[in-house]
Amino acid sequence: MAKWKSVALRFATNRTLIVLIAAILGLLLTFNIASNVEDNQFKQRALAVAESVAAIPQVAIYVEEKGHSSELQALANKVATQTGARYIVIADSNGIRLTHPNPALVGLRIDGPLLALQGKSYTTVNSGSLGRSANGKTPIFNASGKIIGLVSAGFLASSFTGETSYLRQAFLLYGIGLIILGFFLAEFLARRLRNRKIEAELQSIRTKYQEREAMLHAIKEGVITLTPHNRIVLINDEAKRLLQLDESAIGNSIESLIPHGRLLDLLEGEVHEDDDGLVLNESFSLRVNRRSVKLLGKDIGAVITVRDRTEHIGLMRELDSIKNLTNALRAQQHEYSNRMHTLTGLLELQRYEEASQYLGEISHVDANLAETLRDKLDDPTITALLLAKVSIAREKGVKLDISPLTSIGDLAIDQNAKITVVGNLIDNAIEATAGMQSAQVNVIFDQVRHNEKRIQVQDNGPGLPEPYPQVVFEDGFSTKSLQANSHRGLGLAIVSRLVKQAAGVVECRNDDGAIFTVVLPVNA
Repeated sequence: MAKWKSVALRFATNRTLIVLIAAILGLLLTFNIASNVEDNQFKQRALAVAESVAAIPQVAIYVEEKGHSSELQALANKVATQTGARYIVIADSNGIRLTHPNPALVGLRIDGPLLALQGKSYTTVNSGSLGRSANGKTPIFNASGKIIGLVSAGFLASSFTGETSYLRQAFLLYGIGLIILGFFLAEFLARRLRNRKIEAELQSIRTKYQEREAMLHAIKEGVITLTPHNRIVLINDEAKRLLQLDESAIGNSIESLIPHGRLLDLLEGEVHEDDDGLVLNESFSLRVNRRSVKLLGKDIGAVITVRDRTEHIGLMRELDSIKNLTNALRAQQHEYSNRMHTLTGLLELQRYEEASQYLGEISHVDANLAETLRDKLDDPTITALLLAKVSIAREKGVKLDISPLTSIGDLAIDQNAKITVVGNLIDNAIEATAGMQSAQVNVIFDQVRHNEKRIQVQDNGPGLPEPYPQVVFEDGFSTKSLQANSHRGLGLAIVSRLVKQAAGVVECRNDDGAIFTVVLPVNA
């Protein structure tokens, strides 16, 4: 109740100030307009007096003949008395005063530029020797039309401001009356409309709140609003599901609810993506977008949208598997084309023995490897993938050595996931060693326990970042250059997630290169 009274008092004070300021500004504007009107009126009167004096024939004769200062002064005094002008100054063509109310200034030149001697009549309000005055200046012409001098007539400011002082007093009284009337009218209308306004505002707030709640929880995307200090103000159902939070999250900081990692960095705005960041947590693949919210140039918080991209990542993973197989087959086709060209050349040169020997060597090598992989691995798809990877590695100058010591057909992981795990590990090893002298990649499939099997990929490349090589499993980490429309830093993160989802273990370490070890359970 006290708070409401305080608010009501502030409203009443503000209304009073608004009415008071408006009235004061109105009075100032009125006084200014009245003052300008007075100035203009008296400037025109001064110019009219000056033109009347300049039009008197006797004045032109006295100025042209010179030596008639006393006659001119008497004439000027007479006209000034009749018109109420404070002064009438007559000067010759050099600007030398011939008449002036102050005899000491007679014979001295008028200060400032004298446009009247150029044939122009004009008015001014300035501070002269007798004080601030409105004056008009006009040239004096002789009978032949030549400029022989000027006349300056003026009215002192004190003479015309006094005439309108009653207007100022009236305006002031009216202004005070308007202030009082405006205050009472404003207070009356405010009291009358207050209850209706409050009721309407409460209904509007209630309706907007209901609409916001309905819209917020119907949105398919997760939405979170934060304060400038990253405290949760609002969170909808989808955001709670994707981030595995509950209603108690409201009011807490993001940092206290989300584990440290790239997801937290994206939510707090520490990572600035061009559009939005793709991040993997334990259960979902998330597309996170954060936008700051400013009001009147002031930061009032941020809005975060979180979208479920688990299915999208799954499709992307399947596409990567197909692309791996396609690239592998392309490499094989390219290699076989080269071999056929070599064999055709030997036959055209009639080098039949060399052709037969070459054909025996390549068929023996490939047949032995294919037969070994097929018998040992018991997985045709992985066998085809590995044969193709051998061709790809050979193209890049890398020796890929595969040791199939156990079958992998019974691993507790689906076929696409298996292709992703094996393909990604081998591709990373080949890319790490490509272009090196004596580049070597070793792949081992063996059994570590009766219910677990191991896939190990080792290369002799530059190795993993120290002192924490496991950082390579964090989504977004990559040592490769970022290319347009590519998702760098997700390959090993996806491998880690797939292995963990299958209740397996993935590790990495350095030993004259990088070693990745994946241990997966077998199907019961």
